[in-house]
Parts: sequence; structure tokens; C-alpha cells
Amino acid sequence: MIFLNLFLVFAKIALFTFGGGYAMIPLYQQELVDRCGYLTAGQFADIVALAQMTPGPVGLNAATYVGYQIGLAQSGIPAPWGGILGSTIATIALAAPSLVITTLVAMSLRRFADSRLVKAALSGIRPAVLGLIAAAVLFFAETSVFSAPLRSLWTGRAADFGVRWPLLLVFGIVFAVRWRWRKVGTLTLLLVSAALGALLL
Repeated sequence: MIFLNLFLVFAKIALFTFGGGYAMIPLYQQELVDRCGYLTAGQFADIVALAQMTPGPVGLNAATYVGYQIGLAQSGIPAPWGGILGSTIATIALAAPSLVITTLVAMSLRRFADSRLVKAALSGIRPAVLGLIAAAVLFFAETSVFSAPLRSLWTGRAADFGVRWPLLLVFGIVFAVRWRWRKVGTLTLLLVSAALGALLL
């Protein structure tokens, strides 16, 4: 049953996410953390960070990691086979709808490329993708830089809210370097961040 649920969750994410890996993160959080309770917010943030450090699309890598963890923990199949089966199912569920839809779009794009309706739809999707990525940024801010969700500032729990200054410093350094020197590689920045985290914490 857990594998069927895993397949349905990742197929739903694939069908209803536009904009690539980072735009998937809010839907991942909603489905895996908030709705299904498969992961805590901290576990999910760690998995996405690992997915970012490994080769390949972050969304697909995250699906593989999440599937492995859930299959290992909840399938009842001995390690590592439950994890391997979970990661395989999650990866296929995430990739298959996108592959089918992208193939169909590619086949028909030349026919509808000049359509006013298609252009208008794409113009509407772009800011929505930006909003999804911004939501992912806030999620990571809440799980890495701040000690409580941002909403605690206006829900009467402001005393719980705080800033983890060493981690905010890491964020500031990486942001400044990437903004100033765009050719610095992502993997380099992540490795430097890991070293800074080890030194500062």
C-alpha cells in the first residue's frame, strides 16, 4: 500500500508542477510533510540539500532520496531492498507523466507556437513559477536561518522566533558571491557552505 501511495503522490507532483525542480519544492512539502506526514520539515530540507549536491535535476534527485527513505522506513521489506523499490517507484512516478506530456507538447508545439492563447497561457505561468520558487525560498529560510516559522511573528508566538546568525552569515556570503561572480559553480558554493557550517556551528 505504501508503494501505491508513493506512486500516486509523485505522479500528482509531476502532473501539477510547472517550472522545474525548485518549483516542485512547495508541492513536495505540501504532499510529503504536511498532508502525508512521511517526513518532518527538517528531514525534507536535508533531503533537498543532498539532492542539490548530486548530479541531475534537483526534483528528480529529491524523489529518488525521498522514495528510498520512505520505502526503507515504511514498507516492511528488509534493507536495502525496500528503499531501492521505493526510490525506483518514486523516480518513475515523477518522470513518466513529464516524459509523456513533454513529448506530446514537443510534437504539437510547432503547430501552436504562434497561438495567442498559448502565448497568454505561458505568460500567466511564468509569474506563478516565480511565486512557487519564492515559496520554496521561504520554506528553506524557515528550516535553516530562522528558529521558527515566519508566521509566528504575527500569531502570538514571536518569542519563539529568532535568527541563527552563523547560518544567516553563510546565506549572505553565498548570495553575495553568486550575485557578483555568476560563474562560480553551485557545487563549489555548496562545499564551501558545508565547510563554513562545520566551522561556525
